[in-house]
Amino acid sequence: MEKLSLATANLELVPPGPDDAEAVFAACQDPEIQNWVPIPVPYLREHALVYVTSHTDTTWAEGTEHTWTIRSAGTLAGVVGLYRVANGSADLGYWMAPDFRGRGLLTEACNAVLDFAFAPVPEGLGLARVGWNAYAGNLGSARVAQKLGFRFEGTARLGAALRGQLRDDWAAGLLATDDRSTCPWAILD
Repeated sequence: MEKLSLATANLELVPPGPDDAEAVFAACQDPEIQNWVPIPVPYLREHALVYVTSHTDTTWAEGTEHTWTIRSAGTLAGVVGLYRVANGSADLGYWMAPDFRGRGLLTEACNAVLDFAFAPVPEGLGLARVGWNAYAGNLGSARVAQKLGFRFEGTARLGAALRGQLRDDWAAGLLATDDRSTCPWAILD
């Protein structure tokens, strides 16, 4: 699939490119991103450059990942993507730079990506399911997933690894046929 951009009322979602390397590098110095996102630490400029060029080009071409930078007024605010795309499903992942958190922009961006994920081919990917995972304790990510309508499915005890350490892993899912309104999650009550 060719790379494509998406838009919302307040945001542009644009596939990463070489001009994004410095902004991605800067954002990935944030301790919160390093704690919750499986990126290399220390995160070097070379990591950012590979991510926004060859990695993104390859995964879009293969159809295994579709990743976008989230741009607010032209500034890179974060990243959102569909990962492990195969067999009618994918996983949603995202992060936001510190200055853009708490404004609802991530929820807005994710809704546009979910619309694309569930839209029939050729307008979208025609997926039946999108999953979400986060290391247990990542309440910010969980709140976004809950607002998007994901159904909490449980905790896999020591079910994920981050830099060689096992962590509990929260999981949720959203089907194309689900009502996408917010539903309660016991972990957030």
